[in-house]
Amino acid sequence: MEKNFPYDQQQQQQQPYVAQAPPSYDNTQVYPNLNQPQPVILTQPQIMQAPPNVLGGVPSMATCPSCGVRRQTKVEFEPSTKTHLLALLICMLGGICCCCIPYCTDSCQSAKHTCSSCGAYVGTYKN
Repeated sequence: MEKNFPYDQQQQQQQPYVAQAPPSYDNTQVYPNLNQPQPVILTQPQIMQAPPNVLGGVPSMATCPSCGVRRQTKVEFEPSTKTHLLALLICMLGGICCCCIPYCTDSCQSAKHTCSSCGAYVGTYKN
């Protein structure tokens, strides 16, 4: 027996502990495990592929590399090496007055395509 406790408290301490029934658990409640790391779902951005630019001797639909607009291009014809060689060949064959024909014919020159909205260079079609 201990000296500091009154007699009633000592008897209560010596009585065996009576366990209470555990509370009933309902299976409808689900508790997430907060200690586990949550999975990270990464999504990749969708990349839209523009159709390739198919250029020819006439204005065509193309995507501008500068402004990204898909429009019909403007075409300017410029003399190329082929143009100069044809003029030289005509001149050598005796047609001095006809040597300017390749410079007047679009099929003998390169077609330079530019954007119709911003004027940026899109590409060149060489005949």
